[in-house]
Amino acid sequence: MCEALKELMKDELDAKWAEGFAEGRALGRALVILDLLKDLGEVSEELQRKIMEQSDTEVLNQWLRYAARADTIQEFEQKIQ
Repeated sequence: MCEALKELMKDELDAKWAEGFAEGRALGRALVILDLLKDLGEVSEELQRKIMEQSDTEVLNQWLRYAARADTIQEFEQKIQ
């Protein structure tokens, strides 16, 4: 891409990059939560879907703490209700 075009599209490219970065962070957190829960047992499709559909990283951060401290999947599910 030529420099002039890059400059013209800088704001749009920056916004797209930031959006993609945020989506990647959310996806990464969701996958870590699922990994932690899978150590506790079988994770239902419904719970997997709920976790994977969450895009708010603050919510996912809290869920990650819950998953790290949970003794059972049911305990985790109760906390995220």
